[in-house]
Amino acid sequence: MTSISKQESATKKEQVVHRVLIGKKQILVTEEEPLMVQLERAGIHVEYQCREGYCSSCSVKLLWGNVIYPFEPLAWVQSGYLLACCAIVKSDIEIAFFD
Repeated sequence: MTSISKQESATKKEQVVHRVLIGKKQILVTEEEPLMVQLERAGIHVEYQCREGYCSSCSVKLLWGNVIYPFEPLAWVQSGYLLACCAIVKSDIEIAFFD
């Protein structure tokens, strides 16, 4: 049997989970990875070119909710949109791939 020291348990972070609504579909995501990675894991394809915030190919309409960027993307992000490749979800959100 292995035991976890107090220091190890104190350093473990609780994962915060948020809902992402896409039409009638819902997936759960954490704040640990960019949205695109988690969408792909759920079987949802997102168009991309660079995966680094340079090109805006992964731009997705943000209907409501909050995301942050751990670094400022070089691509221009149109108001009301997010870059799925580098956006970190910080609340429940709703997104759409088409207007």
